[in-house]
Amino acid sequence: MLPDASDVLREIVMTGVPKGNVGARKLRDLRNRLERRVRRTNVVVALLGAGGHGLSARRRLAKTLRGLRIAALVPEDDFPRSVGPSLAEEAVLSDAGTHLVFIHVESWGSALEFGQLRALPRVAPKLRILVSPAYHPVYGARTSYLTDAYLTHLALHGHVYAVGDSGRVRIPTPEDLVVLLSERFRQAKALGIK
Repeated sequence: MLPDASDVLREIVMTGVPKGNVGARKLRDLRNRLERRVRRTNVVVALLGAGGHGLSARRRLAKTLRGLRIAALVPEDDFPRSVGPSLAEEAVLSDAGTHLVFIHVESWGSALEFGQLRALPRVAPKLRILVSPAYHPVYGARTSYLTDAYLTHLALHGHVYAVGDSGRVRIPTPEDLVVLLSERFRQAKALGIK
């Protein structure tokens, strides 16, 4: 039986990296086990935002995530058409099987979605809000009711991200941020951290 990861890490902390093949083999086995665990961990992500160009971008992003073996849902494509969209969305996003809900607020419709979803106790902690840097509640210079709602969400759940045109600040594209956060969430889930 392979040693527990904490046993190997404890040994390294206490005595340093072991010399010779035994230590190297233990570390390689640990690394391989962790990588397998991450690959086997299922994560379901929902991608919400504007229609038109926003929908095309979400479809491309879903394809990228699926290539990483992360299940990505685009409501317009993946939710049942026989049920009203607002009802289907609430049911799917509230389900424990949906882990993360990314909403890129770039239209009045996606702003309305954010307003409705942030009020749902089983959905709000899963929300990852993507906003233009100008409207970010900490970094942006614009103020509005919506920016104030972002600040409340940030204070309660901590997930409001500036995306898009960055100027001098390193701000990721919406796609890069979704991939980064989805993959890290899967890693944390696989290792029992989340």
